[in-house]
Amino acid sequence: MVFVIVGALAVFGFPKMLSTTAKGEVRGARTKVVALFNRARAHAIERNRHVTMRITSTLVVVTESVPGGGVDTLHIEDFAPAGVGLTTNAATIQVDPRGVATSLGGTTATIAMSKGSYADSVLISGFGRVLNQ
Repeated sequence: MVFVIVGALAVFGFPKMLSTTAKGEVRGARTKVVALFNRARAHAIERNRHVTMRITSTLVVVTESVPGGGVDTLHIEDFAPAGVGLTTNAATIQVDPRGVATSLGGTTATIAMSKGSYADSVLISGFGRVLNQ
């Protein structure tokens, strides 16, 4: 009888646990993307430099332009181990020393995170602000 109860709980509980895990990983990825953009913007303002955030299907790479034409990598975040995929309409977001996302012009960048049937997104305005959705 105990085995039947444990088996029933496993059959019904395991899929729910997996969906909860996927949902949490997507939310965590969204939080990381927002934090990375906010740190990139703050860094651009503090250091009076251009900072660029490059987004691929699994990576976010934040770099800064240094005097003399060089580039320093500030942060690399890989979402592949969590199985979260990224899509965006702006593969590169450059923030100038005023904190304005100059590469966006007057448009809004959308960065979508997804895993399985769960998805979430971040909107970044041309003024360099994260917009709530």
